[in-house]
Amino acid sequence: MPSRDDKSVGLVLVTYNSAEDLPPFLESLPTAVEPLTLDVVGVDNCSADDSADIVERFGARTIRRDSNIGLGPAFNEGAATLDTEWLLLANPDTHLSAGSIAALVETARTDEKIGMIGPRIARLDGSPYPTGRRFPSIGIGIAHALLGPFWKTNPATRAYFGSAVSEVSDVDWVSGCCMLLRREAFDAVGGFDPRYFLYFEETKMALDMHRAGWKVVLDPRVEIRHREGGSMRSAPFRKVRNHHRNALRFYIDYNRGRPWILLTPLVAAGLAARGAISALRTALVHRI
Repeated sequence: MPSRDDKSVGLVLVTYNSAEDLPPFLESLPTAVEPLTLDVVGVDNCSADDSADIVERFGARTIRRDSNIGLGPAFNEGAATLDTEWLLLANPDTHLSAGSIAALVETARTDEKIGMIGPRIARLDGSPYPTGRRFPSIGIGIAHALLGPFWKTNPATRAYFGSAVSEVSDVDWVSGCCMLLRREAFDAVGGFDPRYFLYFEETKMALDMHRAGWKVVLDPRVEIRHREGGSMRSAPFRKVRNHHRNALRFYIDYNRGRPWILLTPLVAAGLAARGAISALRTALVHRI
Protein backbone atom coordinates (compact mmCIF):
# COMPACT_ATOMS: atom_id res chain seq x y z
CA MET A 1 0.00 0.00 0.00
CA PRO A 2 1.51 3.36 -0.96
CA SER A 3 2.30 5.82 1.80
CA ARG A 4 0.02 8.76 2.32
CA ASP A 5 1.01 12.15 0.92
CA ASP A 6 2.34 14.20 3.83
CA LYS A 7 1.99 17.37 1.73
CA SER A 8 -1.78 16.97 1.45
CA VAL A 9 -4.40 18.04 3.99
CA GLY A 10 -7.79 16.38 4.06
CA LEU A 11 -10.60 18.60 5.33
CA VAL A 12 -13.80 16.95 6.52
CA LEU A 13 -16.29 19.83 6.38
CA VAL A 14 -19.30 18.92 8.51
CA THR A 15 -22.28 21.18 7.86
CA TYR A 16 -25.66 21.66 9.45
CA ASN A 17 -27.63 24.72 8.35
CA SER A 18 -24.30 26.43 7.75
CA ALA A 19 -25.11 28.40 4.58
CA GLU A 20 -24.63 31.76 6.30
CA ASP A 21 -21.11 30.90 7.46
CA LEU A 22 -19.80 28.88 4.53
CA PRO A 23 -18.91 31.58 1.94
CA PRO A 24 -16.35 33.46 4.08
CA PHE A 25 -14.96 30.18 5.44
CA LEU A 26 -14.47 28.67 1.99
CA GLU A 27 -12.94 31.92 0.75
CA SER A 28 -10.29 31.73 3.49
CA LEU A 29 -9.53 28.04 2.98
CA PRO A 30 -7.15 27.87 -0.02
CA THR A 31 -4.67 30.45 1.26
CA ALA A 32 -4.75 28.85 4.73
CA VAL A 33 -3.43 25.58 3.33
CA GLU A 34 -1.00 26.82 0.65
CA PRO A 35 1.58 25.67 -0.37
CA LEU A 36 0.18 22.28 0.65
CA THR A 37 -2.52 20.60 -1.40
CA LEU A 38 -6.07 20.23 -0.16
CA ASP A 39 -8.66 17.48 -0.46
CA VAL A 40 -12.13 18.38 0.82
CA VAL A 41 -15.09 16.15 1.54
CA GLY A 42 -18.31 17.62 2.86
CA VAL A 43 -20.67 15.74 5.15
CA ASP A 44 -24.03 17.47 5.43
CA ASN A 45 -26.16 16.50 8.43
CA CYS A 46 -29.55 16.95 6.74
CA SER A 47 -29.47 20.75 6.52
CA ALA A 48 -32.68 22.63 5.77
CA ASP A 49 -30.71 25.23 3.79
CA ASP A 50 -28.37 24.95 0.79
CA SER A 51 -25.21 24.14 2.77
CA ALA A 52 -24.46 21.00 0.75
CA ASP A 53 -24.95 22.85 -2.56
CA ILE A 54 -22.50 25.57 -1.49
CA VAL A 55 -19.86 22.98 -0.61
CA GLU A 56 -20.37 21.20 -3.94
CA ARG A 57 -20.06 24.46 -5.86
CA PHE A 58 -16.70 24.94 -4.11
CA GLY A 59 -15.65 21.74 -5.86
CA ALA A 60 -15.82 19.26 -3.00
CA ARG A 61 -17.55 15.92 -3.11
CA THR A 62 -20.35 15.82 -0.57
CA ILE A 63 -22.04 13.13 1.47
CA ARG A 64 -25.66 14.12 2.09
CA ARG A 65 -27.04 12.52 5.22
CA ASP A 66 -30.77 11.96 5.58
CA SER A 67 -30.49 12.56 9.33
CA ASN A 68 -28.26 14.51 11.69
CA ILE A 69 -25.72 12.04 13.12
CA GLY A 70 -23.64 14.64 14.97
CA LEU A 71 -20.20 16.12 14.42
CA GLY A 72 -17.89 13.30 15.47
CA PRO A 73 -19.65 10.48 13.60
CA ALA A 74 -19.95 12.68 10.49
CA PHE A 75 -16.23 13.47 10.64
CA ASN A 76 -15.43 9.76 10.92
CA GLU A 77 -17.56 9.05 7.86
CA GLY A 78 -15.85 11.75 5.82
CA ALA A 79 -12.36 10.80 7.00
CA ALA A 80 -12.90 7.24 5.77
CA THR A 81 -13.01 8.60 2.20
CA LEU A 82 -9.71 10.51 2.50
CA ASP A 83 -6.16 9.22 2.11
CA THR A 84 -4.10 12.12 3.43
CA GLU A 85 -1.49 12.22 6.18
CA TRP A 86 -3.25 15.16 7.86
CA LEU A 87 -6.93 15.51 8.71
CA LEU A 88 -8.43 18.92 9.38
CA LEU A 89 -11.51 19.62 11.47
CA ALA A 90 -12.58 23.23 10.97
CA ASN A 91 -16.07 24.52 11.62
CA PRO A 92 -17.79 26.63 8.97
CA ASP A 93 -18.05 29.47 11.51
CA THR A 94 -14.28 29.96 11.53
CA HIS A 95 -12.14 32.25 9.38
CA LEU A 96 -8.72 30.77 8.65
CA SER A 97 -5.81 33.17 8.33
CA ALA A 98 -3.41 32.87 5.40
CA GLY A 99 -0.88 30.10 5.96
CA SER A 100 -2.48 29.00 9.23
CA ILE A 101 -3.09 25.34 8.42
CA ALA A 102 0.25 24.96 6.62
CA ALA A 103 1.93 26.37 9.73
CA LEU A 104 0.19 23.82 11.96
CA VAL A 105 1.41 21.03 9.68
CA GLU A 106 4.95 22.41 9.84
CA THR A 107 4.87 22.43 13.64
CA ALA A 108 3.39 18.93 13.82
CA ARG A 109 6.16 17.62 11.57
CA THR A 110 8.76 18.58 14.17
CA ASP A 111 7.62 15.77 16.48
CA GLU A 112 6.21 12.49 15.20
CA LYS A 113 4.36 12.00 18.50
CA ILE A 114 2.14 15.05 17.98
CA GLY A 115 -1.26 13.57 17.21
CA MET A 116 -3.41 16.70 17.54
CA ILE A 117 -2.54 20.38 17.21
CA GLY A 118 -4.61 23.54 17.34
CA PRO A 119 -4.06 27.29 16.81
CA ARG A 120 -4.70 30.25 19.05
CA ILE A 121 -8.34 31.29 18.57
CA ALA A 122 -9.88 34.73 18.69
CA ARG A 123 -13.49 35.78 18.40
CA LEU A 124 -14.49 37.96 15.47
CA ASP A 125 -13.92 41.08 17.59
CA GLY A 126 -10.38 39.95 18.37
CA SER A 127 -10.99 38.93 21.98
CA PRO A 128 -9.43 35.59 22.97
CA TYR A 129 -11.48 32.41 22.72
CA PRO A 130 -10.37 29.79 25.25
CA THR A 131 -8.40 26.87 23.89
CA GLY A 132 -5.40 24.85 25.00
CA ARG A 133 -7.32 23.93 28.14
CA ARG A 134 -6.66 21.43 30.92
CA PHE A 135 -9.01 18.64 31.89
CA PRO A 136 -10.89 20.04 34.90
CA SER A 137 -10.52 18.61 38.39
CA ILE A 138 -13.72 17.74 40.22
CA GLY A 139 -13.53 20.90 42.32
CA ILE A 140 -12.87 23.24 39.41
CA GLY A 141 -15.50 21.50 37.29
CA ILE A 142 -18.24 21.87 39.92
CA ALA A 143 -17.34 25.47 40.75
CA HIS A 144 -17.21 26.43 37.06
CA ALA A 145 -20.59 24.77 36.42
CA LEU A 146 -22.22 26.59 39.32
CA LEU A 147 -20.57 30.00 39.05
CA GLY A 148 -19.83 30.28 35.32
CA PRO A 149 -23.33 31.34 34.15
CA PHE A 150 -23.45 34.20 36.67
CA TRP A 151 -19.80 35.17 37.31
CA LYS A 152 -17.81 34.84 34.12
CA THR A 153 -14.45 35.75 35.66
CA ASN A 154 -14.61 33.56 38.77
CA PRO A 155 -11.35 31.75 39.63
CA ALA A 156 -12.70 28.30 38.76
CA THR A 157 -13.81 29.38 35.29
CA ARG A 158 -10.45 31.06 34.68
CA ALA A 159 -8.69 27.85 35.72
CA TYR A 160 -11.02 25.75 33.55
CA PHE A 161 -10.32 27.88 30.48
CA GLY A 162 -6.59 27.84 31.20
CA SER A 163 -3.97 30.54 30.85
CA ALA A 164 -2.61 31.81 27.57
CA VAL A 165 0.68 30.35 26.32
CA SER A 166 3.27 32.21 24.27
CA GLU A 167 5.06 29.26 22.65
CA VAL A 168 4.25 25.82 21.30
CA SER A 169 3.06 23.89 24.34
CA ASP A 170 1.67 20.51 25.33
CA VAL A 171 -1.93 20.90 26.54
CA ASP A 172 -4.71 18.57 27.61
CA TRP A 173 -7.06 19.49 24.76
CA VAL A 174 -7.70 22.07 22.07
CA SER A 175 -10.92 23.52 20.71
CA GLY A 176 -12.70 21.47 18.08
CA CYS A 177 -13.58 24.54 16.05
CA CYS A 178 -10.15 24.12 14.40
CA MET A 179 -7.78 21.22 14.94
CA LEU A 180 -5.32 19.29 12.82
CA LEU A 181 -4.99 15.53 13.34
CA ARG A 182 -2.20 13.22 12.30
CA ARG A 183 -3.95 10.45 10.38
CA GLU A 184 -1.90 7.73 12.07
CA ALA A 185 -2.98 8.98 15.50
CA PHE A 186 -6.61 9.41 14.43
CA ASP A 187 -6.71 5.81 13.22
CA ALA A 188 -4.87 4.53 16.30
CA VAL A 189 -7.61 5.80 18.64
CA GLY A 190 -10.45 4.75 16.36
CA GLY A 191 -11.57 8.23 15.35
CA PHE A 192 -14.07 10.31 17.29
CA ASP A 193 -16.11 8.53 19.92
CA PRO A 194 -19.56 8.14 18.27
CA ARG A 195 -21.34 8.46 21.61
CA TYR A 196 -20.61 12.20 21.58
CA PHE A 197 -23.19 13.76 19.26
CA LEU A 198 -21.91 17.29 19.79
CA TYR A 199 -19.79 18.98 22.47
CA PHE A 200 -16.88 17.38 24.29
CA GLU A 201 -16.11 15.22 21.25
CA GLU A 202 -12.76 16.97 20.87
CA THR A 203 -12.10 16.64 24.61
CA LYS A 204 -12.71 12.89 24.47
CA MET A 205 -10.53 12.63 21.34
CA ALA A 206 -7.71 14.41 23.20
CA LEU A 207 -8.15 12.09 26.19
CA ASP A 208 -7.93 9.08 23.88
CA MET A 209 -4.81 10.56 22.26
CA HIS A 210 -3.07 11.05 25.61
CA ARG A 211 -3.97 7.55 26.76
CA ALA A 212 -2.56 6.10 23.52
CA GLY A 213 0.75 7.96 23.94
CA TRP A 214 0.21 10.86 21.53
CA LYS A 215 0.80 14.53 22.24
CA VAL A 216 -1.82 17.28 22.06
CA VAL A 217 -0.27 20.65 21.26
CA LEU A 218 -1.25 24.30 20.95
CA ASP A 219 0.69 26.59 18.61
CA PRO A 220 -0.16 30.17 19.69
CA ARG A 221 1.89 31.63 16.82
CA VAL A 222 -0.99 30.67 14.54
CA GLU A 223 -4.30 32.50 14.96
CA ILE A 224 -7.73 31.92 13.45
CA ARG A 225 -11.02 33.71 14.10
CA HIS A 226 -14.18 32.02 15.36
CA ARG A 227 -17.82 33.06 15.31
CA GLU A 228 -19.41 31.41 18.32
CA GLY A 229 -22.64 29.51 17.93
CA GLY A 230 -22.34 28.40 14.32
CA SER A 231 -24.85 25.82 13.19
CA MET A 232 -26.40 25.52 16.65
CA ARG A 233 -27.94 28.99 16.40
CA SER A 234 -31.00 27.28 14.88
CA ALA A 235 -31.23 24.72 17.71
CA PRO A 236 -30.46 26.47 21.02
CA PHE A 237 -32.21 23.92 23.23
CA ARG A 238 -30.43 21.02 21.56
CA LYS A 239 -27.21 22.87 22.33
CA VAL A 240 -28.07 23.05 26.03
CA ARG A 241 -29.11 19.40 26.19
CA ASN A 242 -26.07 18.05 24.34
CA HIS A 243 -23.61 20.20 26.25
CA HIS A 244 -24.73 19.01 29.67
CA ARG A 245 -25.31 15.40 28.64
CA ASN A 246 -21.82 15.11 27.19
CA ALA A 247 -20.26 16.95 30.12
CA LEU A 248 -21.52 14.09 32.31
CA ARG A 249 -20.43 11.49 29.75
CA PHE A 250 -16.92 12.93 29.69
CA TYR A 251 -16.78 13.07 33.48
CA ILE A 252 -17.49 9.35 33.57
CA ASP A 253 -14.99 8.54 30.81
CA TYR A 254 -12.27 10.67 32.37
CA ASN A 255 -12.73 9.31 35.88
CA ARG A 256 -13.40 5.67 35.09
CA GLY A 257 -11.25 3.59 37.44
CA ARG A 258 -10.57 6.57 39.75
CA PRO A 259 -12.16 7.31 43.15
CA TRP A 260 -13.92 10.39 41.74
CA ILE A 261 -16.25 8.12 39.76
CA LEU A 262 -18.18 7.61 43.01
CA LEU A 263 -19.34 11.22 42.78
CA THR A 264 -21.10 10.64 39.47
CA PRO A 265 -24.63 10.95 40.97
CA LEU A 266 -23.71 14.29 42.55
CA VAL A 267 -22.19 15.56 39.31
CA ALA A 268 -25.24 14.38 37.37
CA ALA A 269 -27.58 16.22 39.73
CA GLY A 270 -25.51 19.39 39.47
CA LEU A 271 -25.41 19.26 35.68
CA ALA A 272 -29.15 18.63 35.53
CA ALA A 273 -29.77 21.71 37.67
CA ARG A 274 -27.37 23.79 35.59
CA GLY A 275 -28.99 22.53 32.39
CA ALA A 276 -32.44 23.51 33.64
CA ILE A 277 -31.21 27.02 34.43
CA SER A 278 -29.53 27.27 31.02
CA ALA A 279 -32.73 26.13 29.28
CA LEU A 280 -34.73 28.74 31.18
CA ARG A 281 -32.29 31.48 30.23
CA THR A 282 -32.40 30.32 26.61
CA ALA A 283 -36.19 30.42 26.65
CA LEU A 284 -36.16 33.97 28.00
CA VAL A 285 -33.63 35.12 25.41
CA HIS A 286 -35.66 33.60 22.57
CA ARG A 287 -38.98 34.53 24.22
CA ILE A 288 -40.30 31.01 23.88
